[in-house]
Amino acid sequence: MKKSTSFKILGFTVILSSLLIVFSSYKQKDNKIENGISVENEATAVKLGKWAMPVVSFFAQKEANERDMGALPNQILYWSQPLDHNNKILTPNDVVLYTSTSIETFDGPMVLEIPKADENIGLFGSILDPFMVPLEDVGGANGVDKGLGAKLLITPPNYDKEIPSEYIHIPSQHYNTVAGLRITPKSFEEKDVEDAVNYIHKMKLYPLGSDQETVFVDGENKPYNPKPPYDENFFRLVDLYIQTENHKEVDSTFIEEMKLLGIEKGNTFTADVSHVRIASKVKNELQAGFRNVGNQFFPNSNWTTPVDPVEAATQFTYVDESNHYHWEKRAQTFHWAIWGPKHLGKETFYLIGQKDNEGTVLSSQSDYQLTIPANVPAAQFWSVNIYEFETGGTFFDEVEKVAISSKNEDLLMNEDGSVTLTFGQNCPEGAPMSNHIPTVGEGSWFALFRWYAPMPELFSQESDRWTLGNFEKL
Repeated sequence: MKKSTSFKILGFTVILSSLLIVFSSYKQKDNKIENGISVENEATAVKLGKWAMPVVSFFAQKEANERDMGALPNQILYWSQPLDHNNKILTPNDVVLYTSTSIETFDGPMVLEIPKADENIGLFGSILDPFMVPLEDVGGANGVDKGLGAKLLITPPNYDKEIPSEYIHIPSQHYNTVAGLRITPKSFEEKDVEDAVNYIHKMKLYPLGSDQETVFVDGENKPYNPKPPYDENFFRLVDLYIQTENHKEVDSTFIEEMKLLGIEKGNTFTADVSHVRIASKVKNELQAGFRNVGNQFFPNSNWTTPVDPVEAATQFTYVDESNHYHWEKRAQTFHWAIWGPKHLGKETFYLIGQKDNEGTVLSSQSDYQLTIPANVPAAQFWSVNIYEFETGGTFFDEVEKVAISSKNEDLLMNEDGSVTLTFGQNCPEGAPMSNHIPTVGEGSWFALFRWYAPMPELFSQESDRWTLGNFEKL
């Protein structure tokens, strides 16, 4: 009797244990569905998110072109007025006009015709792939067209047909590219802006061998948000890339590892809470890294270069002479920027200012001044724009004016030719409003100082070189 009872107890224990194992397995499976990225794969997931960051920005912009502006691929999207607070593109300049044209070659090569440069209109930009790698620059003395205009033939992966002599060949290893171009009017008088828009309308975009008419879409100042989304859409856009695109050999390992995140070509992907958590972590780490971006450019100055020297040295392919892939630096750059040129420092040059003369982060609640010495080494013009740090570098929503440039007709200069600008929620007493850029909120901000057609003396190493000073807290 005792033996029988023992067997019954043992049998019940075995059955109970089996049920617990089954239930546990079920819960683990259920947790895996709800939390698709396991703890042991989290570090890898963050790494993959950073690798894919430029792709997310690229496809977010492509979707915004259609969603917000009604511009389809292979149509020329342009802005007929300087960008304002409605435009959330990363770190734009509001003293130029832009085009943002998504180009697809799934059905074959596309021709982009760039008209010859006008003496009163500046043109510069790049043709880039989904990783923001510039295939070629366009416009100016260093553009592939040398400023003379050209028919650019953008071909899809593995295209092996003969290229007709009238075209400049731009081969791509991807089916998607973007033409990000900057058009600079002589001034922002109505007639000069009209001339710049007419110049844009001389561009053409059509399939090779076709007489298809080019479609132009004016973005005007409609709300437009192409920022990379660090939410459930982050890995959705990564999946879109993997499902639809060709890829480079250098990216093969990363694409293979994406299976750990549930992303694989031919499979259906749905982001869950774990993907959102990883996307947020990617953003936070890149945001933190942005505080120390670049290297000091001027002695005794807190202005830093926007990119690491290796980025420009590789012409933003991020693969150096030793075949090392610097994808981490690429992620850091394109977290806050878009459309890097192939030849940095030739047609444009930027520096970033995030701290004042005491090394303190620039605060939206404080007032500052910045004195720009005379004889700025820019053959065309200079500008300074400010951006909210917390939002990844977009315009302030509540403020109309976010930049000042040497093209501003109401800009007041000092007797020695220098210019003193002020920044803050209120224009300091005695300072001219024309030289003031307002700030809002309780966060922090950063500035980009741009030299258009930078002159050689900007890069001089002499002790008496031209130097941009620091922001000084008032």
